[in-house]
Amino acid sequence: MKTAGRADVSGTDRLHYEPMELRDAQLLAYDETGEGRIVEVFGDVATAEHIMIFVPGNDNGLGNYFDENRPTGPRASGWTLGRMLRTLGPNDRVAVIVWVGYRTPWGFLESFSRTLAELGAIDLARLTRILPRSAHVTLVGHSYGAVVCGLALPSARVDDCVVLGSPGMGTSSREDLCFAGNLWAALGPSDWIRYFPRVKIGRIGHGPSPVRAQHGAIVFGTGAVRGHCGYFADASESLRNIARIGLGRYDEVTRPGELQPRLTASAIREDGSILGTRECR
Repeated sequence: MKTAGRADVSGTDRLHYEPMELRDAQLLAYDETGEGRIVEVFGDVATAEHIMIFVPGNDNGLGNYFDENRPTGPRASGWTLGRMLRTLGPNDRVAVIVWVGYRTPWGFLESFSRTLAELGAIDLARLTRILPRSAHVTLVGHSYGAVVCGLALPSARVDDCVVLGSPGMGTSSREDLCFAGNLWAALGPSDWIRYFPRVKIGRIGHGPSPVRAQHGAIVFGTGAVRGHCGYFADASESLRNIARIGLGRYDEVTRPGELQPRLTASAIREDGSILGTRECR
């Protein structure tokens, strides 16, 4: 487990959002403290009709964010997602935010704790509230990033939440998410995260898998993506479905094992178990 150089995570160092440029990248936040935090934008957030916020999991920070030898890293995944959005919606105004805006766990053991997710969720939710209110906003959490998303939902302003290869969402049930939007979940056929312990004791563990029927998520197909990090594989059914959700094209989203779209927008609106029934007050 990597601990050397880790910055204080007391929660007092809130992320400062301000547009800036670095290495020809468009950023919304940049923090060099400790392992570092960074929030990059692909597209124009100010004019976007659809905004997707991608929250990655373990072992990410400034030190490896710009590494071009990481084909499944956050930056490459965000760029690939943006390209798919533009391919499926050439006339739609879209933007992807790659949010490494929290100090991610390093190594397997540290990922059992929710402490870092709880701290990150505050800044993630705050970002959603300063985005244009007219935009359709989707959170996409991969691995430990799904925990951050789950804990952010009660105070976030989002329409859809997508979780990929999730170890849990930091809660014991769908109701605990306090989220009235659409919850989507996917688990690849060879993703080892299915064996992650589903416990939640104090700040240890992240609760049940969102792909369980009792969790009320819409489970969508991934095709033949490989392992735990293949959800953004170019031209995969997984990537297409993520982009379809981000564009609000729910009727085109496929279920596991399907080749053709099955869900309809009307079915999503009418099914209370899918849409959710309440928000936190």
